[in-house]
Amino acid sequence: MNKTKLEGSLKSLIWKQFTDFYIYYLCALFFLFLTLYVQSLLPFWAKEIADTISSGVPIENTSKFYYLAIAILVFRTLSRLLFFYPARLMERDLRVELVSKIENTSPWRYLKFDKGQLFQIIYTDIEHVRALVGFALLQLGNIIFAIIILVPQIASFNSKLLWALLPMLIAFLLFTFIIVKTLDYRKQTMELQGDVQNIIMETYKGKQTIKNFHVEKSFISWFKEVSSIELLNFYKAGSAGGIATPLLPLGIGLSLLLGAHLIYIQDLGASSLVLFSGFIFLFMEPLMYVAWVGIIWVGALASWERISGLINALNKKSEEEIALNNLNKSANLKELRVCFWGSDILINIKKYSWPVIIGATGCGKTTVMQQIAEVLSNQDQTISFVSQTPYIYNDTLENNIFLGLEETERDKLLALDLLGLMGLDILTKDKEELLSLEVGENGKRLSGGQAKRVCLIRSIISGADFLLWDDPFSSVDLILEKEIIRKLKSLGLMQNKTVVLTSHRLSTVRFSDNVIFLKKQEGIIEEGPVKQLLRQETRTYEHFKKQMV
Repeated sequence: MNKTKLEGSLKSLIWKQFTDFYIYYLCALFFLFLTLYVQSLLPFWAKEIADTISSGVPIENTSKFYYLAIAILVFRTLSRLLFFYPARLMERDLRVELVSKIENTSPWRYLKFDKGQLFQIIYTDIEHVRALVGFALLQLGNIIFAIIILVPQIASFNSKLLWALLPMLIAFLLFTFIIVKTLDYRKQTMELQGDVQNIIMETYKGKQTIKNFHVEKSFISWFKEVSSIELLNFYKAGSAGGIATPLLPLGIGLSLLLGAHLIYIQDLGASSLVLFSGFIFLFMEPLMYVAWVGIIWVGALASWERISGLINALNKKSEEEIALNNLNKSANLKELRVCFWGSDILINIKKYSWPVIIGATGCGKTTVMQQIAEVLSNQDQTISFVSQTPYIYNDTLENNIFLGLEETERDKLLALDLLGLMGLDILTKDKEELLSLEVGENGKRLSGGQAKRVCLIRSIISGADFLLWDDPFSSVDLILEKEIIRKLKSLGLMQNKTVVLTSHRLSTVRFSDNVIFLKKQEGIIEEGPVKQLLRQETRTYEHFKKQMV
């Protein structure tokens, strides 16, 4: 089985990138070579002008300098465009690959990664890898070509001047050593940035739901603590860069002074200093970029470790998955088993029925539903899971309902019917504008119950055979709930679907077909047809007795 781009090493990714876009890179290197070669002519021409001026002869033709400037501009621009474009394509592909992998993987595999961490990995870490491939490698090529082209040119003029390049080389090696030593600090900084971002998101979410947050312990103290640690690590990493970066101009300055001294003792003339200064200037750009190359390289290594950590988690089956696979080796829907408080229980789901799972708050209904979804998915059944707090995207009702689907006019009419059925047609005065209604971030223009009903419509239209709805009608009044379920059951498209529910409400149970009564630590304490279990002297009846009054 071939590995994807994200499943190999960073070195294999770079090699794969080069082989996929080798024409771009070969052309980019060619234009980079031409850029530096043309630039290497400039110091000799400058010396020629200096000698001409010192001899008193007037300068008649300077047009070649204009041609030189145009050539440098064209070759330099082309080399960068040809490097940057494939890197942007790689960044897009890596992000899509990673998001696709998360989407198609059991959520249990990435539970330890919070939303902030996932965002940092998908966006920032892959951005660092792109910067390495699109910028750092270009500048590395710039440095290599500078050495290949400029050093022989200096040697052809005066080989002793090569000694003057030694301070620059020493500065480069010291800089590289110092930057590499900051790898751990940079990795910790990136991890903590995800924590800081997650605190911000959770705080914003908390202020929407916690009505007495003004009298609780301030979120700012938590934010300050994590943010301070993140900034401290960033400071440590940045301080190393602050110490190392000045070494490069220091090395360049010392090389210039040493070169001037060698020119003086050899009596090569002032114009030779102009020539050597020109070569030092040409070395200056690639060496100054060494600071960026080193920082980007270290950042990319740290980012790749984080990306690899997520990929390894996504590729490795969780303990929950292993346990479920062991329990459901027969792949028989009638023998669906899930883990429940240290033991396993048998869940009987009859196809095309509406079973409902009940039990006290906190007994484990949601966990059982998640496991049912996992088992059904492993059995290649099509499922749609609507959690107690489903997510609504900052988009229109239409795009939220048809998420990932290509809708037809017939589908739109069905969506409008379902919006009316769910009591959501009151959101706009004009029915024609209903689907184009913007719902806001996380559906903030909708109530919690309205947002959940939008997700129920999304679930129905998804085309899945199994609809798993976790407490779907908790925010709906009894009259509307009765009307919704009655109409849903009469719809032709619901006839061949199995709808598994959880609920705390007697009204929901009455419209279901079978009851599965769970009790913490004990498992299934009662199971059977609704009509039979709502009679007196059953545990289900006792559970709902207060609601019957």
